[in-house]
Amino acid sequence: MKTVMLLLCAVLAGAIAEPEADPKVYTKPSYSKTKDDYCHPRKAPMCSKNGTLSFCLEDTEYPAKKVKSTIEYDPLALKKYADVIDQSADNLVDGLTSLSEDHFDYPDYNGKAFEKSNWAGDEGYICPSDVLYTHPLRAVNTDGEWRVIVQDIAWPGYTQTQRIETCLFAGASCRTISPCYGSKCLQKYVYQRMLSFDPCDPEKGIFVDIYKLPSACSCRVSRKLK
Repeated sequence: MKTVMLLLCAVLAGAIAEPEADPKVYTKPSYSKTKDDYCHPRKAPMCSKNGTLSFCLEDTEYPAKKVKSTIEYDPLALKKYADVIDQSADNLVDGLTSLSEDHFDYPDYNGKAFEKSNWAGDEGYICPSDVLYTHPLRAVNTDGEWRVIVQDIAWPGYTQTQRIETCLFAGASCRTISPCYGSKCLQKYVYQRMLSFDPCDPEKGIFVDIYKLPSACSCRVSRKLK
């Protein structure tokens, strides 16, 4: 009886230590909110230039600490997607080198159908475009909501590279095509999936979201004018 009483006293006094926490177990990050933390997912961030851009390649407000904290809670998140870092015309455009693509220039092109300068010119695409192999930091998803894209600014060594090709003169006539064909340069898009973070709802963690990004500028010939 005496032994039982002593054991009970030891328990009440905290003499029996609890097992130590496993240092490998990650604790979920806490996000304290105040009345000044109002956030709307459809509100364009500063980097989008008042909503005129659908994606940002630079972002002075990128929440690197919050993204990093969320990744540390879910270390397997980055294994959901892998990146091909070395992307260029060398491996994505048949018959063209990255050096040639970088030197494409269209100083005489103005997009006017009856301008002689549009029927000739140096090496380049029929529809002039701006080609970038880059790492988007924010973008509008297919639901019209802004998301933060996970990049190495938050986690060193992890990137999500995209090839983005934007028409320089969307809707203009095509280069080297006679105006009698009624040609027009059209912007094309492609859906891309990227690991993302919702700054308006950090509790979602890291997840895959879908974005529509400009992928090509193509020439469409509608008809031959009489």
